[in-house]
Amino acid sequence: MKKLSLKNKLIFICNILFLLFWLGAFLAPFINPEGLSIVSLLAITYPFLIIAHIIFLVYWIIKLKSVAFLSIIVLSISYFFATPIFKSKNKFKALAKDRSFSVLSFNSQMSYFLGGSKKQVQENQSKIIHFLNQENVDILCLQEVRKETEKSLNYNYKSIFEFNHIYSKYKIINAYEFVFKEISSNKSCYADILVHNDTLRVYNLHLESLHLERESKQMISDWEKEEEIPFQDKTHEISNKINLATKKRIEQTMDIISSIQNCPYPTIICGDLNEVAQSYIYQKLSQQHKDAFIESGKGFGATFKQLFFPFRIDYILVDEIWSAFNFEVLSEKISDHQAIRCDVEMN
Repeated sequence: MKKLSLKNKLIFICNILFLLFWLGAFLAPFINPEGLSIVSLLAITYPFLIIAHIIFLVYWIIKLKSVAFLSIIVLSISYFFATPIFKSKNKFKALAKDRSFSVLSFNSQMSYFLGGSKKQVQENQSKIIHFLNQENVDILCLQEVRKETEKSLNYNYKSIFEFNHIYSKYKIINAYEFVFKEISSNKSCYADILVHNDTLRVYNLHLESLHLERESKQMISDWEKEEEIPFQDKTHEISNKINLATKKRIEQTMDIISSIQNCPYPTIICGDLNEVAQSYIYQKLSQQHKDAFIESGKGFGATFKQLFFPFRIDYILVDEIWSAFNFEVLSEKISDHQAIRCDVEMN
């Protein structure tokens, strides 16, 4: 430290700060964020923190400074112990039809992607129907889907709970909608499906959303009209909404985990969790499950690209007794989310 110039000392201090931020993000999966939304925010920043430490590492190596060891430690621990944020190659396998099935999960945004007019909704709804019928998967999980969609999809069996649908080419023998203590506009359910003489349970989840779009627009409008209102008051309102949404997601997750633990069948978890993979909720739900993206995906696996950075918040988690292959983030842009699909081999 003494041998560093003033400029490098300042950069080294920044390096230390980013190390502390990274530590919070790294530990986020093991810290319940209820009432402590900063943990969730740190989890979201995890990819940026990794990139920052790569930059620090390159800088210190160019400068031939031994303090590069800090970022080497961060990147090494992240590589070996954290949930991967990038996969360099996928895992493809042609599967026997009598011991496998295909799954697709998609949040269709109620077909509002092109706009809110009746014509725009109908146009996008037609695109969504065509896309889903073309994919022709064995089990289809849809979130935020219009009720009339069921009339146009080519499936013999279906489980419909308002805006949350499960479709199957195999017989559905039971279905259940979660009714959570806290009122939510999001829906989650499961269906027990008889596949190749085995019964499995498919969870179709849409956990609590932040619902911040309206508030963010209103905040910008208020700033323009009421400059005297303190910035702190505005951000406090948004912070409260984040805390409330986080609290609801945790409560929903605990109910779902209880159902999974008491389930007599192998399980698959599909849906929009509204959480990144470096989060407490993902860590809880992925226990005793394989993440299809990590098992056989490629790239970042991002499914939500409407913000400044693409995030992976949609998942297919497969029971650990099975294997997932041929994971894809489908390229069609017909919603604010992108659909994901994979093939499951029943070992």
